[in-house]
Amino acid sequence: MISISTLKTFADTFLNRAKEFKRTIYFFSLRLFVFAAIIVFIIWGMKSVWSSLTDLNIFKVSPSTFSFHAPSWMNEHFSDDIKQIAALNEHYGMYENNLTQKIADVYEKVALVKKVDSIKRVFPNKLAIKLVLRRPEAIVKSGSSTYLVDEESVLLPKEYYTLQNAEYDSPCIQSKKLTKFPFYGSTWNDKGIKAGVALVKFLRANNIHNLFKVVAVDVSNVCKRRFTGKSDIILWTENNTQIRWGCSPLCNEPNELSDEEKLQNLLSIAKTEGTNLKKMEYVDVRWDKPLGKRWTEIDDKTEER
Repeated sequence: MISISTLKTFADTFLNRAKEFKRTIYFFSLRLFVFAAIIVFIIWGMKSVWSSLTDLNIFKVSPSTFSFHAPSWMNEHFSDDIKQIAALNEHYGMYENNLTQKIADVYEKVALVKKVDSIKRVFPNKLAIKLVLRRPEAIVKSGSSTYLVDEESVLLPKEYYTLQNAEYDSPCIQSKKLTKFPFYGSTWNDKGIKAGVALVKFLRANNIHNLFKVVAVDVSNVCKRRFTGKSDIILWTENNTQIRWGCSPLCNEPNELSDEEKLQNLLSIAKTEGTNLKKMEYVDVRWDKPLGKRWTEIDDKTEER
């Protein structure tokens, strides 16, 4: 049997060791708490120092310091006005959260901007901004009014573009029947304008506007041939000759020749009449066999070709 003295010795030993363990845990917990407090203080201090440093003027970026190089088809007003957009703040912290996204969101709503290609921070206080601008594709004329559209038929503010520009001021698109024009930066949902822009791009891609001296693409009757019997689109040359082009692919007319086939018809007439077509009142390229009519004052005999 275990004696009472043995149990007492065991109990005393256990209590002593428990006190030592408790003392050890206490000092360990105290040291851990002090260490954690130091870490928190360091982090807080670093954050405060960082906040103070980044709040210095040297790390501030302002739209007034943005630098833009306008392409040749934009005038000097662009570089100034693009910095003075009401939605832009006067100053931004160079290292504030979502800075580049904030700037991008503003510029994406500008009528002149097709998309924001990239925005990068450049130490210490600059932003490298690359914008894809909306480039004019054609001038639209209706009566005495003129409008400017890009390749997506988006209406553009004329005051930022050099209108005397051979890349888009000829041939112009003209119409007597335009729908109400939209806000700047929005698509003009008019089939005539969309058909005109597509055809102007086709003519330029094949240099037909220069070869035949086409000065205007009349889209007044786009998608109306089935009711009027007239050519939907008429090209006017500088010699006042009509080139009756027919329907746009937008109208989905059955048995309509493609633009490529119409172009071949036009070139076949040019082989006999010349590309200036100065003797012709009109040429009609809508059919498999192209037609033409000469001016009566040039040749008393009207000829159908």
